[in-house]
Amino acid sequence: MALQPRQITATHRNDPQWIIELWLAIHGGDPAPDARAVAKVSADIIKAVSKHLDPAHQKAVVAALGH
Repeated sequence: MALQPRQITATHRNDPQWIIELWLAIHGGDPAPDARAVAKVSADIIKAVSKHLDPAHQKAVVAALGH
């Protein structure tokens, strides 16, 4: 069965949503072998990226992650 090419937009926003969309376009939506480990790493990455936001948004992101 041949894979169908998917349209990927070259222009993007520099935000976590775009990074996740890119990841899914490259790797597909298959579940990871250990979803808990992936969730922790994802939360750590989002928390690290949030340091580039203004303080109010950074606080909201950290609160949403429950850390």
